[in-house]
Amino acid sequence: MTPAILRESDQSVLLVGFLSSLRVGAPCAVLDPTWPDLLQKRASTMLDRAFSAGLLGSGDLVVFSSGSTGHPRGIVRRVESWEASLEPMSAVTGITGEDRVWLPGPLWSSLFLYGAFHAASTGAGVLLRGDDPDGASVVHCVPSQLPSLLKRAEAGGLPAMRLAVVAGDRLEPAVRRRCVAAGWRVLAYYGAAELSFVACRDDDGPYRAFPGAEVQVRERVLWTRSAYLARGYLAASDRGPMRRDPDGWATVGDLARTLPGGLEVLGRGDTAVTTGGHTVVVEEVEMVLRAVSGVDDVAVLGMPHPRLGEVLTAVVVGGVDDAQLRAAVAGLPAPSRPRRWFRANSLPRTDAGKVRREALADVAASLSRP
Repeated sequence: MTPAILRESDQSVLLVGFLSSLRVGAPCAVLDPTWPDLLQKRASTMLDRAFSAGLLGSGDLVVFSSGSTGHPRGIVRRVESWEASLEPMSAVTGITGEDRVWLPGPLWSSLFLYGAFHAASTGAGVLLRGDDPDGASVVHCVPSQLPSLLKRAEAGGLPAMRLAVVAGDRLEPAVRRRCVAAGWRVLAYYGAAELSFVACRDDDGPYRAFPGAEVQVRERVLWTRSAYLARGYLAASDRGPMRRDPDGWATVGDLARTLPGGLEVLGRGDTAVTTGGHTVVVEEVEMVLRAVSGVDDVAVLGMPHPRLGEVLTAVVVGGVDDAQLRAAVAGLPAPSRPRRWFRANSLPRTDAGKVRREALADVAASLSRP
């Protein structure tokens, strides 16, 4: 069967091609048309080799993830792994054929592609990022998109909106409270392109296992087992974060801790910074700083230091006072307190809303310290 390789910049054309390939059972791959030519060629070569070798067949779906590292990799899954999550997703969100679902991000991001897939499968209307969303009742988005959507609602737009389905990064409680004040329910889920759905929550409490998924925290690393898992990576050279054990459990290395009633997701273990012999998980420091009034966005990274190896560095977006930032981290262990502080107008992010951590050092190097 001829494979469908979709690299359309027109979202409606891409969606039609994607749904058509699924109907006929053709193997399908979705590429980001904004990639530079060299990356496009590399991805196409990988796909050609996989198809020629018989590694991809009917019912296979390849999506590409750049994650937060800037190194895209092909992730192979069966369409059935997404179909298995349709009823559970409908159950936790309440989305029905009566809804109109808005996808304000590119469909070559698996987060938005799945949102369109679920909406189409349930018979809901699908609104793409170029469409007028004022008739939408549901939005799939990343947390960094919510402030602008809320401004639109607060100005009288999005009158039919009732639900925001959010993933891709941490959702701050203050943003959730603004959504609730606007009359929106918020369903946040944790997952990964390799794992699909793992856990979800509709309040500021701990995450609970997504229906049909089992979760475990082993030595601070989050593992899951479900019918939603991807098969693996497109090429053997794709050394992605996904690992499996013999019992069907899988992880992408994200850290978590158990809490009464669920778990807290702390972020990717490979974002730890070693400073003066101490290991600091940057997401834990970011969580403290994001709670400071006036901080619109923040990212923490390690930058080279001749004596400490790395020095903890914070890049802050917002008009917050310097003294407030330092006071917020004063209660943390000394190695977890940033020693360098930078201001930025925005942080580099992927289409899925994750901070592009490989670009943070260049951003920090281009900025003056406050």
